[in-house]
Amino acid sequence: YLNIQRLNHGARVACVVKDNAYGIGAVDVAKAAVEVGCQSFFVAYPEEAVALRKEIPTVNIYSLQGLSSNNLEIIKNYNITPVISTLEEFYFWKQANISEIKPAIQVETGLNRMGFRPNELAALSENEKNMFSLCMSHLACSDTPEHPLNKKQLSRFMEINKMFGKLPLSLSASKGAELGEEYQCDLLRIGAHLYGINLEGIKNNSLKQVLSVFAPVLQLTDLNVGDSVSYDATYVATEKRKIAIVGIGYGDGLFRSLSCGKGVFYHNGKKAPILGKVCMDATVCDVTDIPELKEGDLIEVLGNNNTADDMAQQAGTIAYDIISRFGKSGRFKRNLIK
Repeated sequence: YLNIQRLNHGARVACVVKDNAYGIGAVDVAKAAVEVGCQSFFVAYPEEAVALRKEIPTVNIYSLQGLSSNNLEIIKNYNITPVISTLEEFYFWKQANISEIKPAIQVETGLNRMGFRPNELAALSENEKNMFSLCMSHLACSDTPEHPLNKKQLSRFMEINKMFGKLPLSLSASKGAELGEEYQCDLLRIGAHLYGINLEGIKNNSLKQVLSVFAPVLQLTDLNVGDSVSYDATYVATEKRKIAIVGIGYGDGLFRSLSCGKGVFYHNGKKAPILGKVCMDATVCDVTDIPELKEGDLIEVLGNNNTADDMAQQAGTIAYDIISRFGKSGRFKRNLIK
């Protein structure tokens, strides 16, 4: 968090802790961030904010979506700032008359997801425009710095902001912050970079891989020529190999698309390629070149040798998907290290 703050040009940094901080643990992440000065957090739904508010009573917590009669009392009782994205939501909020909370407004600039469209913005009176505390939007192509839509969205966002006077602005998440000072505005919504993923553009700026996943070696055995591995016998040994059955599978969030040699584990910096198909509770890997490995040892599934970004490339997905899936498994023992 401190390195991210240092890299930016005066913009405040808010931590995105939605989906239980991408599966890492929202309360633990938020408490650690508060210790080093973070004062703003974003969740997806108001219900996600309840545990945070109980632990950190004084910070700003924004809810990105889901304002309705079902969660209005949560917003009021736990002092959550809703992000209003439609005219209907705004009128509902206005009718609720919760004067002690000023909502944020989300405007659509090119992602074509949630946010006020031009006709909805035009329907707001001058007094209604003064009811908001933050104006925000979201970039569609921040992962592709040269994409022309980035500049178009920035221009649209700045033009829209003229309607709101000097309202604080928030346009960018992690990758958007890399596009330059003009994209950083007043408040950055940082998720991926906070968790050490999607760092390709700023690896030389003191941000590092901070997540690790290990799984136990359940059994070691020899594989003879002609022996096959796992379901459908997709791997058949052409020479004698040593294999490890590792206690992790797609039931734990490991992508099945890592099957058949696409994925790799590590031990002591040495590769252990996945053989055959990933099973629900176990995965087989080739440990022929790791003679020191013993039953009961831990295999590095994710870590310095094979980051979430690396695994995402192997699995044909994105790093967010990797860590979020792992985070939803109740089987892991979590160790949070400061």
